[in-house]
Amino acid sequence: MKNNFTLLIFCLLTFQGFGQSETLFSDVNKVIGFGGPIVEFSSFKGEVVPAVGGGGGVFLDDFFIGGYGLGGLDFRDASVDIENYRMKLSHGGFWLGYHHNRDKVLHVYASTKLGWGDIDVDYVGIGSRPNDNIFVIQPEAGVEVNLFRWFKLAGTVGYRGVTGVNEIETHSNSDFSGMVGTLTFRFGWFD
Repeated sequence: MKNNFTLLIFCLLTFQGFGQSETLFSDVNKVIGFGGPIVEFSSFKGEVVPAVGGGGGVFLDDFFIGGYGLGGLDFRDASVDIENYRMKLSHGGFWLGYHHNRDKVLHVYASTKLGWGDIDVDYVGIGSRPNDNIFVIQPEAGVEVNLFRWFKLAGTVGYRGVTGVNEIETHSNSDFSGMVGTLTFRFGWFD
C-alpha cells in the first residue's frame, strides 16, 4: 500500500513538471500546413524566362517555414555561335515568410527563398560543360488573396541574387540575378 501511494505521488509530481515546461513556440496558437505549385517569370538578356516548381510549409500563426524547388529556367544566349545551346538553372532550399492580416481577403505577403542549385550548360552535338553550383537568395513581397478556405493565390515581385557562377566563361552572377515575378498557389486548410 505504501509503495502504491509513493508511486501515485511520483506520477503527480511528474505531470506537474510537464505543465511548467517552456518551449520555443509556446505562444503559437495555430499550426497549419500548405503546399502547391510555384510559377516564376524572370528576365535573361531581355527575354522573359518562365520557371515552374513547388513548395510547402507550416504556418506558425502569421509566419511560415518550409521548402521549395524551382527548375526549368531554360536560358538561350544569342551571343553564343552554337545553334543548339542551352543553359538550365534549378535551385531549391528553405522558404521563410510572413503574412500581415492573413484573415482578410486581400493582405500583404512577404517571403525569402534561400537555396542551392546548379546551372547546367549543354551544347547539343558537342557535349556538356561543367556545371556551376550556385547559391540563391530571393526576397519577395506582394499581395495574397484568400479565394477559398483551402486555397490562396499570391502575386509577388522580388529579386533573385545568384552567387557561384565560375565555370561558364561568358557569363557571371549578374547575368542570372535580377527581378522576378512569382505566382504561388497554396492549398491547405487555413482556418
